[in-house]
Amino acid sequence: MKARFIRSVLGGVTLAASGAYTFVYLYRWEWNRALMSAAIFVAAEVAVMGSVLAERLKALNQRLNARDDDARRRRADRIRETAPPARVSFDWLARPQQMNVFVPVLMGAGVLMSGLAWIVERVARATVRPVAERGLAVQLDGLALPATGFLAGHEEPVDLLRGPIRRLG
Repeated sequence: MKARFIRSVLGGVTLAASGAYTFVYLYRWEWNRALMSAAIFVAAEVAVMGSVLAERLKALNQRLNARDDDARRRRADRIRETAPPARVSFDWLARPQQMNVFVPVLMGAGVLMSGLAWIVERVARATVRPVAERGLAVQLDGLALPATGFLAGHEEPVDLLRGPIRRLG
C-alpha cells in the first residue's frame, strides 16, 4: 500500500512538473528544452498508465481466481473421468524385456548406411574431380593476367608517365 502511494505521488509530481516546464519552455521559445520535458511527460504518462493497468489486472485476476477455484476443480475432475483410455501405438515398445533385439538391429543398420554413404562419397569424389577442375579452369580464364604483362610496348614505367605530359606541353 505504501509503495503504491509513493509510486502514484512520484508519478503525479513528475507529470505536473514536466507538463508545466513544457509550457514554460514553449513560452520562452526554448525548443530543445521543451521537447525534452515533453518526452519526460510522455514517459511518465506511460509509466503511470502502465501502473494503473497492472493494478487493475492484478485485482481482476485475484477476483477470478477466488471465484473459480471450486469450478476449476470440478472441470479438472470431469476431464479426468471422461478421458479416453491410453492406447499403445507401438506394441513392441510396450514390452521392455524384448527390446534387446531392437538396439543391435538399429546399430547394424546405422553402420551399413554409414558404409554406403562412404562408398558414394568416394565414387563421387573420384568422378567429379577432373570435370570440376576443367570447368574451373575455363571459368577462371577471364581473370588470368595478360601473357605480356600490363606494360606491353613500354620499356620503362617512367615512359608511361612522360608520354602524356609531352603531348600536353
